[in-house]
Amino acid sequence: MLLNYQTMITELTGMDISNASLLDEATAAAECMAMSFSIHNQKRKRFYVSDSIFPQIIDVINTRATNADINMVIGKIEDFPWAKADEFCGVIC
Repeated sequence: MLLNYQTMITELTGMDISNASLLDEATAAAECMAMSFSIHNQKRKRFYVSDSIFPQIIDVINTRATNADINMVIGKIEDFPWAKADEFCGVIC
C-alpha cells in the first residue's frame, strides 16, 4: 500500500521520489517513549500514559516499556503528579 501511495505521489507531483512513514500511531507512541527515555540518559525510568488513549496503543507502549525496563504508569492526565514530574522521562495523552 505504501508503494502505491508513493508511486501516486510521484506521478501527481512530478518528483523523482516520495516517502511515506512506516510508523502507525501505536508504534509512533512507543517510539516517543523510547526517545524520551534516551533524552534523559535512561535515568528516569518512569513514563506516564493517559488512560484515555486507545487500549491497543497502551499495549504497544507497554511491550516496549517492558523490554526497556521502563515503569509505565497509567492514569488520568489530570492526576499526573506535577510535583514529581522530574521522576518521569515523559508523558503521553
